Amino acid sequence: MTYDWAFLPMCESTSIVDDPVALRARLDEDGYLYLPKLLDREDVLAVRRDVLRALGDAGWTDPEALPMAGRVGTEPAREGDPAFFDALDRVQKLESLHTLAHQPALVGAMQAALGESAFPHPLKIARLVFPDFEAISTPPHQDYPNNQGTEKLTATWVPLGDITPELGGLAILRGSHRWGPLPLTNHLGAGNRCAMLPPDMLEQCRWVTTRFEAGDVLVFPSLTVHAALHNLSGMFFRLSIDFRWQLEGQALTEGCLEPHFGRLTWEEIYEQWKSDEFQYYWRDLDYEVVPFQELEIIETLSEDELIAGFLQQQARTEARQAQRPPVSS
Repeated sequence: MTYDWAFLPMCESTSIVDDPVALRARLDEDGYLYLPKLLDREDVLAVRRDVLRALGDAGWTDPEALPMAGRVGTEPAREGDPAFFDALDRVQKLESLHTLAHQPALVGAMQAALGESAFPHPLKIARLVFPDFEAISTPPHQDYPNNQGTEKLTATWVPLGDITPELGGLAILRGSHRWGPLPLTNHLGAGNRCAMLPPDMLEQCRWVTTRFEAGDVLVFPSLTVHAALHNLSGMFFRLSIDFRWQLEGQALTEGCLEPHFGRLTWEEIYEQWKSDEFQYYWRDLDYEVVPFQELEIIETLSEDELIAGFLQQQARTEARQAQRPPVSS
């Protein structure tokens, strides 16, 4: 998503986080909640430290840079590349990443916003976003097609560090949740799907974003259209985590109960954990497992055409990078 869009600022909702009636009314009206400083900053930065250590072990970060900087030390990798999965598997095993979803402040806010039985899915999604990789920036989309189960599914997006304008962040199309599930087209970005936005939606809704900091949380239901802004930093990762929430008694699909991409077992993930408090916690909860349905995708471009466009974009990016002066550590 480019910076050609006219963004409005997000409305903060931390001030009403202890008022469930007001919180739910705002979520229903706007289709998102922006909760700055909800989480303890140091707790979030501790997760960032663990993630960067795992990326360093995979050879993804610059070993000569400051440990918390997140400076890239390798070529970009797409979802599905062997190098991508090597790094992601290391991140998926981090106890701190999974248990952040159970922080009392976050659980309390989600139970206030959704209901007392709200719980996070065991599926935890780490976003490892390379700079200057614009062809696969996550496009405008809804979470429902890739998760399904209940349309009341709600996401929390947690930035693992401060998000400068150059790093991008996330943008929300305010009020877009009222349009229901949208038709899909294919894309190279995360999830491989892009929502087709009707003209009347773009006329009536407005894109909103903000400058995020470690400790902030962004909440939005599965039908809210959202997109990643380009990471134009030139040299730094943008790191974040997605947690998905729902009420007990609602439907979910099998994939929401498994590790991201289903490459690891829970036994492999838990092998080095120090505590078993949040292991298999969902097995004691009430929910209905329903089949995942393949939704129709209106393919406007073939895979070859998408790849060709991707390579052209990367060539432009490399040419732009070659014109930059070297940056000292």
